[in-house]
Amino acid sequence: MILNSDIILSHPLWERADNELCGKEGIALFERLVDIYILACSIGIKEDKTIVEFENPLNPTKSIGRNTYQSLTNENLKNVLDFMLQNAIINSKTIDLNIDERLRLAFDPDYNSAKISPTGFLTSFANYGIDQIFKHIDSNSPVVALDELYSYLSGLEETKYDDILASITLDELKKQ
Repeated sequence: MILNSDIILSHPLWERADNELCGKEGIALFERLVDIYILACSIGIKEDKTIVEFENPLNPTKSIGRNTYQSLTNENLKNVLDFMLQNAIINSKTIDLNIDERLRLAFDPDYNSAKISPTGFLTSFANYGIDQIFKHIDSNSPVVALDELYSYLSGLEETKYDDILASITLDELKKQ
């Protein structure tokens, strides 16, 4: 399975993200909407949480054109999105697939399933991520907003690290 279509964004916060977080106006932490999309995907995939339905979906929707991530000049972008898709397919508990089908979907570019739209699947994680980003950015000042975003992202890592450390006992270490 490969990403080969435009990424359609219908969560209402994508409009706000484009207006406030992109470009030269507003907070302007990112150059392009696809950059925020990648960060939001990362958050959703890390937390293994998705959002697929909204109270007031965007109309018209925002989109990230396939030429944005498929062109030769953006090959790194395509590689990042492909890696994220593979990671999500293999590890997510949000889909009910056996390991064989997961591996086939993740690594066989010619294999597709009616159960999953690649861009829709990734976007469901990004929708959760954009929701979390705006829950943690309160300021209109770029410097303060960047600090709030950094604190949130840093907190994500510390939470899991502390949980892992708390679950390790000396007895378990002696067994290894």
